[in-house]
Amino acid sequence: MKVSGLSHFPLGQPVPAKDHAVCVSLPTVKDLIGYEEKNSGTLAAMKSGYPRFVRNHIIQALVHHFEQDDADRKHESFLFTKVADCEFFLSLYQIEASELDEKDGLFRLRLAQGSKDAKNCRLFQQHTGSSISSRFAEDFLYQKGVIAKRELVASSKVPASEKICKVIAKAHGPKIDAKDVLLANSGANAFYCLFKAATEEARREKKKIWIRLGWLYLDTIKVMQLLLHQQSDEQVIELNNLDDITKLEKIFQSRGDEVAGVVTEFPTNPLLESFDLERVRELCDRNNSLLIVDPTMASPKNAKVSSLADVVVNSLTKYANWEGDVMMGSLVFPRESARGRRLMELTEGYISPPFDRDLKRLAEQIPYYENFIEHTNASNLKVANYLENHPKVKTVHWAYQKKCAQNYKKVAGSNSPGCVVSFELHIPFDGFYDSLRMLKSPSFGTEFTLCCPYVFLAHYSMMQSKEGKNQLSKAGISPFLLRLSIGLEPVDEIIAVLAESLDRSYSKS
Repeated sequence: MKVSGLSHFPLGQPVPAKDHAVCVSLPTVKDLIGYEEKNSGTLAAMKSGYPRFVRNHIIQALVHHFEQDDADRKHESFLFTKVADCEFFLSLYQIEASELDEKDGLFRLRLAQGSKDAKNCRLFQQHTGSSISSRFAEDFLYQKGVIAKRELVASSKVPASEKICKVIAKAHGPKIDAKDVLLANSGANAFYCLFKAATEEARREKKKIWIRLGWLYLDTIKVMQLLLHQQSDEQVIELNNLDDITKLEKIFQSRGDEVAGVVTEFPTNPLLESFDLERVRELCDRNNSLLIVDPTMASPKNAKVSSLADVVVNSLTKYANWEGDVMMGSLVFPRESARGRRLMELTEGYISPPFDRDLKRLAEQIPYYENFIEHTNASNLKVANYLENHPKVKTVHWAYQKKCAQNYKKVAGSNSPGCVVSFELHIPFDGFYDSLRMLKSPSFGTEFTLCCPYVFLAHYSMMQSKEGKNQLSKAGISPFLLRLSIGLEPVDEIIAVLAESLDRSYSKS
């Protein structure tokens, strides 16, 4: 273990303390609100953040480098590695007032500063993962002589992408080969490109219904909305609760020939619920519908869903990037699924491939992937048991929670929960969060333990309206849900840090 998450970290501290860190400290509820409401003081303390949500300071430096010769400062610049993504954005939002130029293979889109178009572009890049990485920006500046040095990454005789794909294929199971794996610059980009290909195939087949099974990760939800809003007769049916499996069956019974596919996570983020995947597979097979499954929360090594899914989506930013400084994603197309394989070539054409130096950095970490997962599996069993038996903990959500443990166990077996457990408290949220001697940050699956105030970061805008709160409530998601990612620290130390804040006396807020 190189970095521990069991400490107080100041606002804006990247963890690890590197330019390319994925995690950043948000130590108090005041800081959370300041970040979400774009408080200038809060943002000034943050040179980086979760990469798709916060522009890294190296990317910002590259933007400034390009803008030096610009006569005006009335535009915002957005950098793309693929011109097709940029053109798709302009077409999708029917934007006319823009400037697009090319800088040595990098595409810069300029939009009016502070405009709705600029806001939409920020969200588009966040949801689709179509921006550049901080290592890409660093290398660009280095090659131009703007900066004198760059991060050192190791090279090997075996290409980094090959090394990564072999490990990821093995994790998915014996029927998956490295040639069945596609890599993307992020998990979000992997899903976006797959879903874009899948919607095009569905339109050719005149299928117009997509089913979102479970409350899924924010950007998965947004990409489905983004790509389906173009056609007025297409729809996403949301089934957020475990007992909605009966509704799923009824939809297939009455409109099965219209169902293009089902998108789900196994288990879901952040409630770690697992649907009966064998039953879902049966329904999809009967109606020639696509089944897309994302096992990122527990890792594909634990949740081996490739025998049930047509395509498997996975964020390699979690678990594989256990040191916490690379964004990457993967797609697996099982050879046994003709439906999935049919999409592989088209999807590959859409993907924003990982930058070479990101691949090399992940290749340095990937040999420890399986050991990391096995270690956190063992620790999570103890932490979940501790939280379930603590009188100040209201609810615990983890892979083996009683209401869906059997569904998860059928696929993953026993003692393989992954590193994540989410929980709600009987005690005041603010007091516990502010006092917790632990990194508080987005992401999970890192060597350092961290606690994520999930709804504050993913759905803050929904917390501000009655309608949004009702929607969260119907999905069983408390605004004060905490998602804990367990790292490599001794498990007794992790539990002791939780106990410090749980066992304190708090006045009711």
